[in-house]
Amino acid sequence: MNRAPNRIDAGLLLVLTPMLWGATFPAAKLGIGPVGIFPFMAWTRVVGFLTILLAIPFIARSAMTTASLRRAAGPGFLLGALIFVAYILQTEGLARTTATNAGFITGLYVVFTPILALALFGQRAGRAAWIAVAVSVLGLALLSVPGLDDLRPRSGDLLVLASAVAWAGQAVAVGRFAARHPSSVLSLAQMGTAAGLHLVATAWTGLRPGAAAEAWHLLLITGVLGSGLAYTLQLIAQREVSATRAVIILAGESVAAALFSAIWLGERLLIHQWIGAAIVLGAMGLSELGARRAAALRLEPGAAL
Repeated sequence: MNRAPNRIDAGLLLVLTPMLWGATFPAAKLGIGPVGIFPFMAWTRVVGFLTILLAIPFIARSAMTTASLRRAAGPGFLLGALIFVAYILQTEGLARTTATNAGFITGLYVVFTPILALALFGQRAGRAAWIAVAVSVLGLALLSVPGLDDLRPRSGDLLVLASAVAWAGQAVAVGRFAARHPSSVLSLAQMGTAAGLHLVATAWTGLRPGAAAEAWHLLLITGVLGSGLAYTLQLIAQREVSATRAVIILAGESVAAALFSAIWLGERLLIHQWIGAAIVLGAMGLSELGARRAAALRLEPGAAL
């Protein structure tokens, strides 16, 4: 029997996205101070849009047609608007809390995603996925509190929590649209929308190009890697990976944010937070094992176990 050519597993490809997003938390924390919250977000999304635009002739020239752009315009606008809202809430929260906390609380979209997918589209997740979601929430709860004797949330934490709902909506919408449009076209449409909305939001602050130029290395991380590359990888992977499985993998963003923040900003985790990080990683592994086992049963139902 002929076998399909080897290619990168979508789940493994998606693992790169939370690693890239994790690096953006300390980078954004450093950038929003001198540049300003709204200008920094605008520059980040513009750089992300330009990254995708410049890459398309090399990776997906044939997919970029007038018809494909027209079809992707509506879904791209919805995805871009969700990204815009999520980043506004997240970055405003990041200015009021630690990069580590912001990364962890953002990860709570892991529980909102299957709920939204079920409520909006009737998409049901398997038992293993719900177990992984519950385990992830436990880990993220341990990660998000400064101490077991201090459970009071910061105002910044609440803003980031609100952004998690928007991120969940984006993940569900990507799962809905990713298989229907070329990944590069949909990525360009959503990032173009996000960039346009962020530019409008800077109408009363200005773009502060001088300060942005001095923060070019931070924009390289948040724009080129965190926006241009990471979102494109997400769209490619979610053509095959369900929204629920995807967000469990993407929950690794919180662990990556903690590691990068510890290295870059000197932020440190307490022992209960490290336990939470280990639990999140365990949930990711549980999700992946469940998804692979299900795929193996579908492809080879007669295989011995």
